[in-house]
Amino acid sequence: MQLFFSPSSNRRLAACAMLIAAWLALTGGPIAAQHEARLAMAQRFLEQGNTAEAMGILDEVLKNDKKNANALLLRSTGRIMVGQLAAGFEDLDRALKLDPKLRQGWLNLAGLEIAEGRYQAAYDALLQAQKLDPSAPDNELNLGAVLVMQGQPEKAAGHFDRYLASQGTSAEAQYLVASNYAIAKSEESAIEHLRRSIEIDERNRLRARTDERFLGLNSLDYKVLLNTDLYNPPTGAHQVAAGFRVAYRQDDNRLLYAVLDALKRLGEPYEAKIEANPRWALIWAEMRIKISNQDDGTGVVSLSAPVNSFSKDEWHQRSQALFRTIHEILGG
Repeated sequence: MQLFFSPSSNRRLAACAMLIAAWLALTGGPIAAQHEARLAMAQRFLEQGNTAEAMGILDEVLKNDKKNANALLLRSTGRIMVGQLAAGFEDLDRALKLDPKLRQGWLNLAGLEIAEGRYQAAYDALLQAQKLDPSAPDNELNLGAVLVMQGQPEKAAGHFDRYLASQGTSAEAQYLVASNYAIAKSEESAIEHLRRSIEIDERNRLRARTDERFLGLNSLDYKVLLNTDLYNPPTGAHQVAAGFRVAYRQDDNRLLYAVLDALKRLGEPYEAKIEANPRWALIWAEMRIKISNQDDGTGVVSLSAPVNSFSKDEWHQRSQALFRTIHEILGG
């Protein structure tokens, strides 16, 4: 569950929720033993979006223990989720005064300050969070996020570079950096990191299409990226293709539907999300299935899979069975 804001409560808070990589957690000072289970239950309700149940528990705990900083932190979260921003900020302020070691509290405070456009205050809150856990990987991501929102992409780049260096070849890390640049309308940097993310995990191209953080990107380079297949099969990958007389077209889905129908008939599981554009469509199953057109305008279905995912015989049998079934569905 990202940060603590409901997307419907405030558009700026929603943007902030997507910007800061923070999570609900019972962190910081000690929790009275008699309340620990109740607070854990309240947290689960908040994670499920059930604020009413969570707030009932938290009000009960705080009635008996008014200085429980963790309960105040969680109630702050709940109040902000339902749009009670002033009350939420008040609870958060009290929690941090009672226990300045609540790292999550400083992260949440940074989120509130960003939502109000107080970027320096947000940066200062994030520095407090960094002091409490200098090795936390989200330190550099969050600090960079605030700087890029301030219009300081050069300073932000240093933080993002250190964050990415700590994450290895993580597609998610590249995607998070890209999304922060996109929010701040730093289009060139957003596209660069989104491209790297897609090269590692091409599903992030489909993810970006419906991600509100990328809605402001309108350049030709961005549109080209969303419509470019960057996939390179791994060394030794299984690959095979078959042509079909029916072309792939977005206004004529016969070939795409035939592939989907064939997968169902053969009992081949596939992911519900399918990526499609005017030139090609992608289906992710145990094999990668690309539907496009040949130079003569007829359709082609291309299959690939890592070398260790199938034996040679199994690959041949399953790929040919799929092609035969597609032909049958299309009428030979």
